[in-house]
Amino acid sequence: MSGTAVRRAIVLSALGLALGAWGMGAGWAQKSDAVQARPPRTGDARRTQVMPPDYIAERPETRFASPARVTADDSLEVRLYERTLADPKWEGRGIGTAGIDSAADWIAARMQAAGLQPGGDDRTWFQPFDVTTGVIAQAPCVLETGAGKAASRFELGVSLEPLGFSTNGSSRSRVVFAGYGITAPGYRYDDYAGLDVKDAIVLVLTQEPGEMDSTSRFDGSINTPYAEVRTKAINAREHGALGMLVVNGPKYHAGEPLKAPAPDGAGYMTSGLLAAYVSEGAANVMLGAAGRTLAAAQAAIEADTLPHSFALPDSVTLTVNLKRVRARTRNVVGMIAGRDTTRTLVIGAHYDHLGYGGSSSLAPNVHVPHVGADDNASGVTALLTAAERLAAGRARTGWKPTHAIYFVAFTGEEIGLVGSSHFTDDPPRPLGTIEAMINMDMVGRLRADKLQVMGVGTAAELDTLVSMTNRAVPLAHFELHRSEDGYGPSDHSSFYKKKVPVLMLFTGTHMDYHKPSDTADKIYAAGVVRVSCFAQALLESLDARPKLTYTKAKADASSGRIAGGGGYGAYLGTVPDFMQTEGGVLLSGVRPGGPAEKAGLRGGDSIIRFEGMRVDNIYDYTFALRSRKPGQDVRITVRRDGKEVVLVATLGRRP
Repeated sequence: MSGTAVRRAIVLSALGLALGAWGMGAGWAQKSDAVQARPPRTGDARRTQVMPPDYIAERPETRFASPARVTADDSLEVRLYERTLADPKWEGRGIGTAGIDSAADWIAARMQAAGLQPGGDDRTWFQPFDVTTGVIAQAPCVLETGAGKAASRFELGVSLEPLGFSTNGSSRSRVVFAGYGITAPGYRYDDYAGLDVKDAIVLVLTQEPGEMDSTSRFDGSINTPYAEVRTKAINAREHGALGMLVVNGPKYHAGEPLKAPAPDGAGYMTSGLLAAYVSEGAANVMLGAAGRTLAAAQAAIEADTLPHSFALPDSVTLTVNLKRVRARTRNVVGMIAGRDTTRTLVIGAHYDHLGYGGSSSLAPNVHVPHVGADDNASGVTALLTAAERLAAGRARTGWKPTHAIYFVAFTGEEIGLVGSSHFTDDPPRPLGTIEAMINMDMVGRLRADKLQVMGVGTAAELDTLVSMTNRAVPLAHFELHRSEDGYGPSDHSSFYKKKVPVLMLFTGTHMDYHKPSDTADKIYAAGVVRVSCFAQALLESLDARPKLTYTKAKADASSGRIAGGGGYGAYLGTVPDFMQTEGGVLLSGVRPGGPAEKAGLRGGDSIIRFEGMRVDNIYDYTFALRSRKPGQDVRITVRRDGKEVVLVATLGRRP
């Protein structure tokens, strides 16, 4: 499951993608209450006959009933699949690695062995497409200071490393020391106050004032969003700077090596200015022209936690040359043909993870395979075992479902749901035939029988269907924690934004989330079996009933914080399309009843300016939202049908 500081924690939490279900009538409620009052009939093969007769059109029971207990063989299979998918040799299944290709091939082989048919492009097992995975710095990348005998040259490597979101080009400009590069009205702090940086290159410190100081006006040992380098870059750009040089402050970070941009797994979007890390030595050469040192400049700020910015007398030339890396990746798609070619169900789980870590890791300085046993080898394992049971039953009895059932292992979830977005943009069957989608993400740590089920408000019938299936399946009987919302930080969102009813199964986050320690030995195998059987039963129940009644679900902001992240800034209630990476933020939709909808924003709009600030991508948008407070009126310019439309929204408070 994705969610981190520069992508989906930004994208789905910090962004405030502050994304109701229209309640079922009294008749439905009475039926549901009456059924729930009955004890489960765990030994009855036709156990779901307790469901209301008008709820399921055909057989209400699951045809291939799940077992009454988890066998040793079931658990062994789960552990085998988990160890295989979470093997470090598969390089954390990062986009652009050989390991993720091996994982895709293995998943396809398991689908074939189970008896599924290929459901991808050109009757293959795959849906391939290209994505940007990172950047590679190449010559010329150089910083030149001074002139004549006083000239210094800092080349790519120890003294200079471009930031991955830098633009390419060269600029000779004056230099301004802008402290920590922060403008934070809420903290009464602005390094740019009274400072002219138009057409300049700013030199800024990493982190924020008062780092490691619990009495700081910021948050001491816990960084605020203002510490993020991307935020500093957008702030510099909005103040008119052409470039930004970032240096580690010697108070806490002396001698730390510069971080090179990631060649894979980053999916950088440009910031609109030249940007690079420089060494303390290079910074001291620039500051020396004004008789200053980096240590003294930092100490002045730290002494009273007030800005101490100043212009430098010399100009520098900064040249950045980055090559953007593209990689081909693949969804893995198997299917069981149905009797009705106009009806389709999809069940899926993403199989990619973080590769060797990088900016999305919660152990960002550790370059080792992040094997993602729970996130999301567990979901793929549940997907495959459900497929095996259904396909085995089909082979044994000749059963054929009403719907075509597609089993999809999505790629690219961790870099912005790109695999599921590709699937819904270019589906193997017409999108209009897809009646429902079940997603499983992080289902490997079942505790105290608690299972989160999201999306129950995306169709009028789903809440009751989930309740009945939970009571009917012997291995289920979960303590369900429901959310009506169809949006959330996983692949079901790509379907819901296309008005497909969705369900998302999730057993909860944990301290190993997005860390190398999310390993196969920590997976609760019996729990994975139980979730898999529950998902299978939901799928069969959906197959046996008439088409669901799609509804707009009530927003639930907590669904954007599944991984424990928090949001920053104000709430607008927009749903961006993450497949667009530049030229504005394209909206897939807006949250019902949210500030965006009230202001007149709608799906298909591209936000290009926010209170006069240029919005080129999701990071610009995040910055704009974070810099405003609830209750403020903001002017938002959107591109709609080839024209620019200006709307005024009153920002809300995050639910």
